[in-house]
Amino acid sequence: MPSRTTPPPLPAPYDRMLSAYAAALAGSRLAGSSRVTYLSRTRRFLAWTAGTAAGDPRPLAEMAAAARTARAYRLHLEGGGYARGTIANHLIAIEDFFARTGLGSTGLRRS
Repeated sequence: MPSRTTPPPLPAPYDRMLSAYAAALAGSRLAGSSRVTYLSRTRRFLAWTAGTAAGDPRPLAEMAAAARTARAYRLHLEGGGYARGTIANHLIAIEDFFARTGLGSTGLRRS
């Protein structure tokens, strides 16, 4: 049985974004399992963003750049062979992250 390991820490400022999102989720009406799932999917998105941007926070600094980053992540998931439903579920979590952290909406279709 594979062991679960703790993922490596996110670089600043992405770690602060995830912490702020975790605090916002803690006060939400979402079920506990949904909060854990959303946080995990958002962490993956932020890790991908940090990796592609070499730690540069500008991909999420303002709405237009954040929406472009979300679109690029969707293409990354599609290129990774994920099922449409899996991609849609990841985008729902990212949309929630954008909304709760004040970035607005990704504008992405989830179908």
